[in-house]
Amino acid sequence: MNADPNAAIAKYPLRSLLPALRQFEPPADDFDPAGSWERTWEVCALAGRAPSVRSVGRLTLRRDAGRETARLDVTYRKDLTGGRQEVTGTLEVPADAPLATPRRWSFRVRLLDAKGRAIPETTIARRAAVTDGRITLAGGAGTRTLEPAGPYTVNWCLFNAVQRLPGADTPARTFTLIDHFDQVKPETTLSFHKAMDVRVAGGRTLLTRAYQQLGRGNVPWVYWTDEAGRLLWVVAGLEGYVLKPVSA
Repeated sequence: MNADPNAAIAKYPLRSLLPALRQFEPPADDFDPAGSWERTWEVCALAGRAPSVRSVGRLTLRRDAGRETARLDVTYRKDLTGGRQEVTGTLEVPADAPLATPRRWSFRVRLLDAKGRAIPETTIARRAAVTDGRITLAGGAGTRTLEPAGPYTVNWCLFNAVQRLPGADTPARTFTLIDHFDQVKPETTLSFHKAMDVRVAGGRTLLTRAYQQLGRGNVPWVYWTDEAGRLLWVVAGLEGYVLKPVSA
């Protein structure tokens, strides 16, 4: 864990997404972060001293809310040389869990060629279930059991969870991050960073809330939401996410 969180976050500022912010149209649809919704973010490569944003894929997260349980469906596509990577997953989470901690989940990773055909022997599928605090991961070569100390969540679930945080009143939470569905990274912290005005397309200004995620084995992640809770932008090292219009 970085001894100075503010210094770590300063290395990944929102200005990394400046070209995208200049064209960003603030969403105007009704939004209930605790309800059912579907959102898509452009996945961007961030590189170079001058602001440079290049689209390399998309992330779509769909939340179907029930009375006690919500289902999250994830689709992540990223362009590669001569093809693309595709990750699809489904997670079952308690509707009111602060970190959107899943009870069970499954995912599949595929490599596709330039024509969209699956490349043989590149598909990976995994599933997980939680029983008495133990996570059993199955698939591939067999099964393994994880016993995280304290709270845990899966990385994509945080795109859901940050939209329900209350801003400056958010308590810092330390947990085990399960990255990309099965990579275990303990001692991760999610906390409120700051509120800030951000200028977007047409010279308009949005009041946003920034939340920071710090932990072992990960670059800092910063999530920006608007006043309704919509997750607008994410910066994570040399990768960024920009919310697409709902109709796109």
